[in-house]
Amino acid sequence: MSILIAPDKFKFSLTAQEVCQWIGRGIHAVDQDQDLIFHPLADGGDGTLDVLAAQLSLERVVCTVKDPLFRDMSAYYYFSERENRAYIELAIASGVALLAPKEQNPLLTTTFGTGQLIKQAVDQGAQQIFLFVGGSATNDAGIGIAAALGYRFYDRDGILLTPCGKSLSLIERIDRSDVDAKIDSVDFQVLTDVNNVLYGPQGAAAVYAEQKGASPAEIKELEVGLQHFAALVWRIFGRKIDQIPGGGAAGGVGAGMVGILGAQIQSGIDKIFEWTRFPEIIKNVDWVISGEGRIDDQTLSGKVVSQVAQLAQAAGKPLVLFVGKDELSDEGRKQLAAQKIISVFDHAKDLDDAMQNAGPILKQLAQDFFSQL
Repeated sequence: MSILIAPDKFKFSLTAQEVCQWIGRGIHAVDQDQDLIFHPLADGGDGTLDVLAAQLSLERVVCTVKDPLFRDMSAYYYFSERENRAYIELAIASGVALLAPKEQNPLLTTTFGTGQLIKQAVDQGAQQIFLFVGGSATNDAGIGIAAALGYRFYDRDGILLTPCGKSLSLIERIDRSDVDAKIDSVDFQVLTDVNNVLYGPQGAAAVYAEQKGASPAEIKELEVGLQHFAALVWRIFGRKIDQIPGGGAAGGVGAGMVGILGAQIQSGIDKIFEWTRFPEIIKNVDWVISGEGRIDDQTLSGKVVSQVAQLAQAAGKPLVLFVGKDELSDEGRKQLAAQKIISVFDHAKDLDDAMQNAGPILKQLAQDFFSQL
């Protein structure tokens, strides 16, 4: 019997690779010879590059860029010389995890550092950029990225604006005279795990800005800025970006990349499946194990677990989910059709215990489940 272990990360607790390892240890405690296939997954959000690096042969490029508050930091991306392709994760230079809670404010944060990574990759020869968005500290609609590539944003008085969230409502002119001509020939692909549009009740500010440190008043200010920016992009570039699914990803980076750089938005998990040949692998195993830190009805909207569940059902493979916390509705359970959902939180003393000791608890839960098969 072969078992495919294909989880997402347990955010702030375990990487996807670590989840694989702990579950694997539990199974091997019952049968040391059990055939296990570790296949850590991600959906385009933070942690995606680590998953790809473990499965693809890529060159890691390290450089100094600006963090979300314009401070110097070391960051990296991956480059494929054979394909002239760069893989860049927004959270590495512009992620909320880089900031202390008191520093988080999407009015002030920027994606400029991510743009510096893109510029370095283009200078290296990249003709195609895959940008994985998720886990951002920002709500700047990607003007930080654009500024690092040479775009300049001015207010009505001709004053150069800092590329951050609070500047969105002030932009009246965009100057691209400093943009390298190479940028125009680059194929930009934005990979995301969300379908949120740029603004409105399901937009970037309304849904995500509070998580990034914004107050209710600041959320309203960001919302106005996003609306103003969308109208400006339509007027200058002739691209409508307000209702693009995924346009609200990473504080509007999806929409901004489409509007300014002509990018395309794709499902992150679909590309990960393609690159790692996951649909082929799942057909040749007997059991499938997946999971993530918290499972709820949002999981059903294109997240790793829901996509794995769909492929498992199509291939006729039984599915077991190990999760940090189970908040799934009854209807959600029907859709996923898992044989069993096993929650770390249900076997921990409290939330802190579940977060800090997720690995050992996962091992025991996997051992207990597998011993009953």
